Amino acid sequence: MESTLLTRPEKKFFSTPELVTFLHDYAGMTVSKSTVFKWSMLGKIPCQKAPNGRLLFPVDKVQQWIESGSVEQGEG
Repeated sequence: MESTLLTRPEKKFFSTPELVTFLHDYAGMTVSKSTVFKWSMLGKIPCQKAPNGRLLFPVDKVQQWIESGSVEQGEG
């Protein structure tokens, strides 16, 4: 019988700490978790709440947000 390799599905959402790291590594931005939280409350960054109340940031939408230049509006 042939064995099949299972691959881990791509990550669909970032947690807040993962997003802070991603923004630094991918976009060269240094932001705090509190800034990300503020942006999410103001609707400046794509996010959604999980049933447990945690903020989740869709990977594809965050990448689009950065690439579209909307990140400039989020700063501050």
